[in-house]
Amino acid sequence: MSRVRNIAILLAVAIGAFYAGSLAEFQWGGYAPDWAKALLFYTPPKSNVDYGALNDVFTSIQQHYVKPNPDGTKLTQGAASGMVGALGDQFSRYLTPDEYRANQSFLAGQFAGIGASVQQKGDQVVIAGVLPNTPAEKAGIKAGDAITAVDGQSAKGWTADEAVNHIRGKANTQVQLQVSRNGQTLTFNLTRAEINVPSVSTHIFDNRVLYIRVFDFGTKTASDFDQALKTNLKGSVTMVLLDLRDNPGGYVDAANSIISEFVRSGTSTILVRRGGQEQVEKVTGDGRAFSVPLAVLVNENSASASEITAGALKDHSRGKLVGVKTFGKGSVQQDYPLRGDADLHLTIAYWLTPNRHSIEKTGITPDKTVTLASALDEYAVDATPNDFAKDTQLAAALAILEG
Repeated sequence: MSRVRNIAILLAVAIGAFYAGSLAEFQWGGYAPDWAKALLFYTPPKSNVDYGALNDVFTSIQQHYVKPNPDGTKLTQGAASGMVGALGDQFSRYLTPDEYRANQSFLAGQFAGIGASVQQKGDQVVIAGVLPNTPAEKAGIKAGDAITAVDGQSAKGWTADEAVNHIRGKANTQVQLQVSRNGQTLTFNLTRAEINVPSVSTHIFDNRVLYIRVFDFGTKTASDFDQALKTNLKGSVTMVLLDLRDNPGGYVDAANSIISEFVRSGTSTILVRRGGQEQVEKVTGDGRAFSVPLAVLVNENSASASEITAGALKDHSRGKLVGVKTFGKGSVQQDYPLRGDADLHLTIAYWLTPNRHSIEKTGITPDKTVTLASALDEYAVDATPNDFAKDTQLAAALAILEG
């Protein structure tokens, strides 16, 4: 009997250690203290990363680099950034604490910068849009300007994210932007300011059509969008024109909320994770505009959550898409906080439309293709005067809605 009891105790200890070890790995990962690893039978995940080689490089730099006392923090950040970059995934990246805070501020709708959005076009980063009443607009920066340098540093080879990280900074500090416009080099000296990005802006056309511009899919988008419908969709206003142009995306949950305003039941998107594991996202069933006539504007800068929204509305035959083919970002990223308040922004899934279409690198082709003669012709809902005379895409969408 004593032998049975001893075996039971050993089993209990082993099982307890197994679960405690799992907890330690979840809580600490590879940074668990040595005593915890030994006590809880911690086994690090299998890896072929050569930590010895990394240590050799660091040691050689410390001992032999021409400038003594290199900054260990910057070296660590550089190594982490290089490791993520070696994945060859343009949407996965290591973020320093400052970069991560700036990214979160942007999704919350507030950051310090010049008030211009950028996009990648081949090997160039160009201005995609300029917000009204911002340093960029006041200085004369225009959509289509190609960024060639920031504070005297060449922008050659930069990604859009790298350009943003150089342009943003603390409010009331200076930044110099050099751009190329129609073969001419222009230099702008700007003072950064606190930029409050509206998540949603509205306008009523012809007392019939509610125009809703969604600038991003951030923390406030779902509630702002719902309020826009609640406030404006009444009386003679019985149609919706949703503008997703130049919207870089954001949170999948925010996209699901907007889809749910127009689709009564069914799938909003399908996430395909590692190993082919699928996670089917469903609409909430709590929308305000299930039967309201709808048209959706998209362009080459409509990406990620914008494409999730447009793809779902198209697959559910809920509204006509008007404009040009979208960007083609069919992946989902998740943030993994790291020690020292840094962050790993990592691709964790690809996504499919409800009808299982992948848009990765192909984009979504609208139901009606309409091009703009110039990016400057795009309707600016917050501008004065409020004029859309040159916006052929918006005019085509209105014609579809109003017959």
